[in-house]
Amino acid sequence: MATRTYRSPRREQAAANTRTAILDAAETLFAANGYAATTVNEVAAAATVGPNTVYTSVGGKPQLVVALIERAAADPLISASLDEIDTLTDGPEIIKRLAAGTSAARRSRQRAIAVMLDNLTTDPLIAEAAKRTAALLRQRLHRIAARLTAVRTLRDGTTTARATAVLWFYFSFTPWRELRDLGWTWKETERWLAEQAISALIDPPK
Repeated sequence: MATRTYRSPRREQAAANTRTAILDAAETLFAANGYAATTVNEVAAAATVGPNTVYTSVGGKPQLVVALIERAAADPLISASLDEIDTLTDGPEIIKRLAAGTSAARRSRQRAIAVMLDNLTTDPLIAEAAKRTAALLRQRLHRIAARLTAVRTLRDGTTTARATAVLWFYFSFTPWRELRDLGWTWKETERWLAEQAISALIDPPK
């Protein structure tokens, strides 16, 4: 007779809550003290769990950063923005919505993104997770470029591939970080990058 697998929703929810607490603690400590200076024991203490729980729930320090990167990449704000863009037909509005959605997601996950960017060469696991995240971002930008193509708003001769490259230039991680490091507000950054992308891809109204 086959053995039935028992699942406890309550236990699964408790495990999910524990994992969230661990990731929240790791994100805060890595951002405040740096990856190298933060220990698993400190993460465990901040999450009010034992060190072994950190290892069994997530893993060591590299796995913690990888989990933070993956959580940031799956932020619901991103999918909501993409779904809304799929309904828009005006080119400049599509790019403005991309800028607004990017700004909201980056604000929401700015500590995790900073930890990722600051530790690209720290561990191969982190480097590979960052590479996957960049590839996912390119896919999402290609989706938006395809939408711009579909609504026939791109400047003559601009292919979807070229539009994707332009969107990557303005909406990848580096431009946002550099402008913010120069003291620009989130809103200033959002508006300027949107304006530049619109100018690069769409002819002004005649």
